[in-house]
Amino acid sequence: MQIITFADFFVAFLYLAVLWFVAFNIVRNHIEAEPCYKYFTIGLFLKIAAGLIFALLYTFHYGITDTHYYYMGTQCLEKLAHIDFGKFVQIFLGNRSPEVASAFDWRTGYPTYWKDANSFAVCRFNIFFYVLGFKTFLGNTIVMNAFFYIAYWRFYKLMLNMFPHSERDFAIALLFVPSVIFWGSGLLKDGWCLVAMLFIFSSVYKIFIEHKKIVWSTIVLIVWAYICFSIRAYAFFTAALASIIWLAFNIINKAKTGLMRTLIFPIIAVVAWLVGVGVFSQFGSLANSRYQSIDAMIETAVIIQDDLRKDYYGGNSFDIGEFSPTLGGMLSKAPQAIVAGIFRPFLWDVRNPLMLISALETTIIFIIIISLFKNFGIRRFMAVIMRNPFLIAAFVLMLTYAFFVGITTANFGALVRYRMPVLVFLALILSVEWRYMAIWKSVGGKE
Repeated sequence: MQIITFADFFVAFLYLAVLWFVAFNIVRNHIEAEPCYKYFTIGLFLKIAAGLIFALLYTFHYGITDTHYYYMGTQCLEKLAHIDFGKFVQIFLGNRSPEVASAFDWRTGYPTYWKDANSFAVCRFNIFFYVLGFKTFLGNTIVMNAFFYIAYWRFYKLMLNMFPHSERDFAIALLFVPSVIFWGSGLLKDGWCLVAMLFIFSSVYKIFIEHKKIVWSTIVLIVWAYICFSIRAYAFFTAALASIIWLAFNIINKAKTGLMRTLIFPIIAVVAWLVGVGVFSQFGSLANSRYQSIDAMIETAVIIQDDLRKDYYGGNSFDIGEFSPTLGGMLSKAPQAIVAGIFRPFLWDVRNPLMLISALETTIIFIIIISLFKNFGIRRFMAVIMRNPFLIAAFVLMLTYAFFVGITTANFGALVRYRMPVLVFLALILSVEWRYMAIWKSVGGKE
């Protein structure tokens, strides 16, 4: 099957011209009042360029892969809409019963990922970008990334709202990390999950902290929470946990005196814990069987860790060691899992150019962390985090997500894609820490 045709290049050229015109006008209308818009156009077109490079590389070098199966699954859905719109709506809304499955035939084709609810969710949600991309693979890629960029830019402005005068640092952390740009721009589950998490955080901020655009932000929150949950349940649970922590500490920080904070802390902590347990209990049963309970997640982790020792990974896997199928056994591997989720592949793990890029990124991040610890101090580093509710939430999200990724990922190829949220939130934390260190040094290193 020919995925990319002449029509793809025509549609791509058309959309690039339109988006350049739109971006030019957006920047022209905002740059004077908001200097951060100097990064808008380059960030947008880097993301689109990465998406096109990803699409072309995977099509002409690797052949038919999972990104193409998502595209072809969307294609089957679109064809079904013309034949039986009622069944299309049912499937789009998540119905995967044998009755609606029978609607697919030789006229529509059969979606490869139908039996995998999480993977097929990408096909469902991608339908809008597929149609707007004139049913072409490159057009789909461009439209998807242009829309996804809204989440990145919205979150970028949120960060500047909380931590002003860090335009360049946050632009690097959110818009210019190579592996995040590349893997987050392809038609894969990973890009969808990261965008969903950014929309969730932005909406939570608008609704509960800024108290603006509450109705619209609530709609955005519900839609993207559902998308995140449908594609990767643990990404949703991690984002929900971090959001609850963010709001809880935001309430605690509003207390006027230390005594009030001391008195209110246990109450907020208990309420936050109860809400978190409620979220997991209510949504866990709806998730993929691998993530519907703690026991199921433990079983999944053990199976994956046993599987990665098999020879067919060809040395492209990493091993954090055996652990018993219990919560205690899994938590005993937390240090190894978190280190793997954040810093691997190491330079000596590299097997191909894409792994090298990821290894160089994590090496740079490691050097920055060591530099901050040496020049700013671990105590000051942690104090900066503990003084800000968002940084506490980001720190918890980063560690939790790194743990999930490190303990449930079988190989480096998957690891570098899955851990994009880890890199993004860690980079944001380091950006804030670096600015605080610069301020601390400017006043002579005084407390």
